[in-house]
Amino acid sequence: MPKQQQRGIGDADESSTSRHHAPVATSAPAAGPWRMGIISNPNSGSNQKKFARIRRYVDEQRDLPHKIVTNAEDVVRALEELARRDTNLIAVNAGDGTIHAVLTALFHHRPFPTLPLLALLSGGTTNMTPKDLGLQGSRIQSLARIRAWSQSGGGEGFIVRRPILRVQHPTIRRPLYGLFFGAASIAKGIDLFHARIQGTGLKGNPANALILARFLVAIAARDLDQLGAARATITVDGRTLPAEHFILILTYTLERLIFGMQPHWGEEDGALRLTAAAATARHFLRVMAAMCQGRRSRMAIPPNGFYSHNAHEVRMALDGRFALDGERFEVDARQGELVLDAGGQAAFLQLSR
Repeated sequence: MPKQQQRGIGDADESSTSRHHAPVATSAPAAGPWRMGIISNPNSGSNQKKFARIRRYVDEQRDLPHKIVTNAEDVVRALEELARRDTNLIAVNAGDGTIHAVLTALFHHRPFPTLPLLALLSGGTTNMTPKDLGLQGSRIQSLARIRAWSQSGGGEGFIVRRPILRVQHPTIRRPLYGLFFGAASIAKGIDLFHARIQGTGLKGNPANALILARFLVAIAARDLDQLGAARATITVDGRTLPAEHFILILTYTLERLIFGMQPHWGEEDGALRLTAAAATARHFLRVMAAMCQGRRSRMAIPPNGFYSHNAHEVRMALDGRFALDGERFEVDARQGELVLDAGGQAAFLQLSR
């Protein structure tokens, strides 16, 4: 059985072993009237110190339902209650892991006949998803802006629709939904954060920079253990990559990752972006330097061990850990393949300042 490395928001008690999922609820409406609700996780990184102020603000908005969650079961119940209120705009004040739990509940449990519009606030530690698809800055100010937009159209709003990544494995009890899958060095970096960095108080980009620095040192030393090298057979739309061991495996539907990185250069029309680097990859430091600047290195080619594709489906016989939006899981290739595909679309609200 897969071992989830961090009990909490990513866990759930529903089961599903089917490779095929029934059609999801219809997409969020393009226009109001909007009925707003809020989901908050007080244990998410940025919420831990300022949540009392946020809660006081929301309590003053007497007609605004506010659901407090700390695990996936809470998320399912919160969404069911909001669905009974005919809510169609949900502000998620939490981090990437809670957003993953919200997406999994929306697409797997399907409490809404029509998916609500989502407004993402940066309430977590890394906040990679809100930085790409949500609102930046003060969460209280962001809630006020969302409320003003929902009531009177105050502020210029944009609705962005994005494919949602679905992850399935024979031993995982139900499909997982999110926006960013990472294995090999990504899973190793998340382990490092929880084991050594979280206790220092570093969060967000400073913590990510420290992990990246350790990763680059390990690359220079060719220390595959510190890089979290993983054995995997990766098949992209029926084509198997030639490498068997990887130090980097990413599959995502975000536009930008941490530090604004855009580490993809595939030319196909698939909704999933896959980027992988073999354990034998050459010129890795030069390729990473280009990625951090949001561009592709001319060294990032298959003969040097680098692969990037826009895929419809990725199958992966993986031994070891993977992370979905920061939540950690473990699988054994002998028990079957991971299957990654697009499980539907969600709509996200963005507001210009």
